[in-house]
Amino acid sequence: SLSSLQLDAFSVLAQTLNFTKAAELLHVTQSALSQRILNLENTLETTLFIRDRAGLRLTAPALDLVRYCRCKNSLEEEFLSGLQ
Repeated sequence: SLSSLQLDAFSVLAQTLNFTKAAELLHVTQSALSQRILNLENTLETTLFIRDRAGLRLTAPALDLVRYCRCKNSLEEEFLSGLQ
């Protein structure tokens, strides 16, 4: 199963494309963020980010995971709204 901490880390990093900014938004160290992303990549057995001089870029599987995260978040919001 996919860890919520890892998915949250992925989502924020995918939005910011910057480890420093993402770590600040998540209130974690860059090291902790890097570890979450590495663990998620290991779980999925795929690379999610291309790291190069230009910065970070999302891979094709990462774009699919972005869509998954959006759907998951939408379903969670819908469920929680229904409880109120």
